[in-house]
Amino acid sequence: MNLSLPSASQLLVRFGARDITQVAVPDDQRPIEPELLVAAASGAPLDDWEPEDVAVAVMTLARIADVVTRARSEVSFYLRFRPAGEDAPEWVTDDLAEIARYHLYDDAGKEESTVRVLYKDVIKRLETLAKEDKERGASDGGASGLQISHQPRLMDRRTLRGL
Repeated sequence: MNLSLPSASQLLVRFGARDITQVAVPDDQRPIEPELLVAAASGAPLDDWEPEDVAVAVMTLARIADVVTRARSEVSFYLRFRPAGEDAPEWVTDDLAEIARYHLYDDAGKEESTVRVLYKDVIKRLETLAKEDKERGASDGGASGLQISHQPRLMDRRTLRGL
């Protein structure tokens, strides 16, 4: 199944560079300007920035890539009943970005926060989609082709009787 993963640039544009920069920079690093993260994500030259800030931006982009991968894994779990060759609905790609943003916030988000509420809504939609796929008769993981085989028995009651 092909899922289009959101890039760091797409997350910065969709949710705002300042917001994503604030939550994506690792806690043990000094804050950086959102413009630096936007420039780093777009591949622009970073010669005018301090090397320490550029290093933080690179770590931040790696963290964003990690949460996008985690979001894809989470979505793939709910799409496990989808028949092989059938693509996910288009809204799943948008929801990937919401899940990635939620994971950037880690556990710091409050129960009533907008990010957490949106995440729970996405999960409900994915659970409904998984249930519909399962009810249509698709098997877990599609047709895997897994076969179990074993060696023939070497001993039984007849062959061990004389011992």
